[in-house]
Amino acid sequence: MKACRRGTITLLIAAMAAATGCSSSDSPREVWLDAIATTSKADSYTYSGSFTIHDIRLPQPAGDLSNRDAALIMALPILLKGAVIQVHGAVQKDPQRAELLLDATLGTGDVKLSMKLPILVTEDKIYMKVPQIPGVAVPAAVADRFIVIDAKKLAEEQGGGNVLDGEAPELVKGALTSFFGGLDDTYYSEPAAADVKNLPTGYEADRYVRVKTDESHSDALLKVIAENAIPKVVDLLLGNEAYMKSFGLTKEKLQASKNELSAAKLQEQYTIKALELTGGIKDDYVTFEAGKLQLDTGDANGMQVDIQFMLSQDAFNKKVSFEVELPKDAVPAEQWLP
Repeated sequence: MKACRRGTITLLIAAMAAATGCSSSDSPREVWLDAIATTSKADSYTYSGSFTIHDIRLPQPAGDLSNRDAALIMALPILLKGAVIQVHGAVQKDPQRAELLLDATLGTGDVKLSMKLPILVTEDKIYMKVPQIPGVAVPAAVADRFIVIDAKKLAEEQGGGNVLDGEAPELVKGALTSFFGGLDDTYYSEPAAADVKNLPTGYEADRYVRVKTDESHSDALLKVIAENAIPKVVDLLLGNEAYMKSFGLTKEKLQASKNELSAAKLQEQYTIKALELTGGIKDDYVTFEAGKLQLDTGDANGMQVDIQFMLSQDAFNKKVSFEVELPKDAVPAEQWLP
């Protein structure tokens, strides 16, 4: 049952992520779908942006919890509410490398915590620097040092596929296209540049596209997620057994999750209070995105999310540089992870 639930959560997250994620057609909808496809084919690009968590409530897990887990569940919403996370980095396909540099300020009022977290990805390894967090015991051997996860070795040991083998972008692209493609033209508009707020200094786009809905369209959006985005993600996973194993999923789990995440069940459990996404398109690429998502379960013990985000992308198909060198003295993750 727990395994099935994990599969369900994986698919729901993938599908919901699509809701927050462009060409020469007159239709804003077609312009946006074409730009998503073009952007996904880029060989390289740089990006920068921010994520703000205005409010968050985590679902209360069933069953008894250890004191440590209970304390963590209580502390996380306090730290995450009001969090501002700045991100920037670069991505290239050949040789495969990505850099994600996070600068986070967590908490509000007297409870604040700042930390920097660089994450580096190559064809077969993930490097992450362990931050020193006040009040959190971190082994001296790894404090403020990089740890490395050997994805290729892990895949061989577990009999699955390498999670860094390039299939992840196809999952994201499939979910995005299925979600936005499932919305008809009534959800789309083309705002004038003067009506797009908080654009980066000096930014210009050829066209802007906006997708905007409110609570009155929640059931329709969840139906699109259940009938378009989730089946697309499931089909992509079913078509790649090695990648499916990397997520710890089986065909049986995927089919069960697909049935569990029906439109009726999603509509019963979740309400999309607001969803807004404004995209800027330059030379057929998505070069700017900004929006918000408000999601609620309607249950005092359930999940509630209110987030806002902005992301700029540039230097498509150009030579990109990376700020952080790949560490040569990284600590293997298996030496200290439980």
